[in-house]
Amino acid sequence: MKKIFIFFILFLTIFINYTQNAKNNCYTNLDADEFYIAINTKEIFLIDVRLFREYRKNRIEGALLAANKESLISLCEKLDRNMPIYLYCEDGGRSKTAAVILCNEMGFKNIYNLKGGLRKWIKKYPLDESKINKESENLSVN
Repeated sequence: MKKIFIFFILFLTIFINYTQNAKNNCYTNLDADEFYIAINTKEIFLIDVRLFREYRKNRIEGALLAANKESLISLCEKLDRNMPIYLYCEDGGRSKTAAVILCNEMGFKNIYNLKGGLRKWIKKYPLDESKINKESENLSVN
């Protein structure tokens, strides 16, 4: 009986770890070099998940803004679920959350996160620093 109990606990532990990893690994983390190459050589959808006040100061060229969950869903709801989506934020945390939403809640298959976010990006690559006016906030998805 003791062996069965130990086996059950071991099995349960492995199962829980597997399911947690499956939920968290529905996207791929890319370093700045991999991210740069991908967004410059492939047809992709690039999303900045920072706040508008951050986005308006600087961003990766061509990125669209999704400052919250509702705007992320609205921006992506009509996309093909196989479209590669590339996400970033300031340090990689918010974009990981967005990646999980796109994978688990919306069924997207090809999600890529900039590991380390813009903090890693700016060490090697430029940002679009053209200013965006407050009125332009309505042009992005909020």
